[in-house]
Amino acid sequence: MTLSLNCKDAGDPVCTHTMYGETEEELLENAKRHGIEAHGYTEETFNERIGKDKENFRKLIKTA
Repeated sequence: MTLSLNCKDAGDPVCTHTMYGETEEELLENAKRHGIEAHGYTEETFNERIGKDKENFRKLIKTA
């Protein structure tokens, strides 16, 4: 089962990139990579954001 998370759904007003993963862990790693490469997060700042909003992010994950 493939999981997906759209960047715009996660709070970015313009980015429509969608991340995918076979597990929640893989999906969040792909989201982290995108956040670092496209949005200027560092690994630390991304982990802080996920740590604060993890339940919200989980609600946004869809089955693709």
